[in-house]
Amino acid sequence: MESDYPVFNASQMLRFVHQDAYLKWIYADLLKKGHDSETALEVLFNGNVLEDSAMTDEYELYAKKGDKH
Repeated sequence: MESDYPVFNASQMLRFVHQDAYLKWIYADLLKKGHDSETALEVLFNGNVLEDSAMTDEYELYAKKGDKH
C-alpha cells in the first residue's frame, strides 16, 4: 500500500528550495541559526510540504527532474 504523503529526500528538497524564494529565505535563516543543511531541509519539508497539496505537487516535480540527471 502506497502512502499518500511524499517521502523526504534531501537532494529533492534542496532543488525545491533553490527555486522557491520563501523556502530559500527560511532555509538560509535556519542555517544561520546553526542547523545543519539536512535538518533545515527536513524542517522545511515537514512544515511546508506535508499536508499541503500544492506544495506536495511542486515538490514531486523536483523528484522527476532529479531522476533525469
